[in-house]
Amino acid sequence: MSLRSLIPMARMATRATSTSRIASMTQLRFNSTVVSSTPPASLNEGEKHLYSKLFEKFQPTKLIVEDISGGCGSMYQVEVVSLAFKDLNMVKQHRLVNETLKEEIKGMHGIRLTTKAAA
Repeated sequence: MSLRSLIPMARMATRATSTSRIASMTQLRFNSTVVSSTPPASLNEGEKHLYSKLFEKFQPTKLIVEDISGGCGSMYQVEVVSLAFKDLNMVKQHRLVNETLKEEIKGMHGIRLTTKAAA
């Protein structure tokens, strides 16, 4: 087998792995979208802390907090849908979240935000 014939097979394997990873992440996020003032039991301590703080501030209709760093708490993906964002552009929405999590963000490598005004 030549190297050229291996490249398409490697691409297909990569696509399959990426697709299954996306599917499992979607399933994980779907399971944690029930908004309650009490963080879901499936969240780790860092996720629970961020969840509680964001819930208290924004009373969201949708709130997803996910540690995407592999469990070490250095990178989070956060999605917040709230009436508090009504009439605010995305930059202002993100500023509100960043201000709310200012102290926590100091200890993070990064945060990936998705915000939206509730309908």
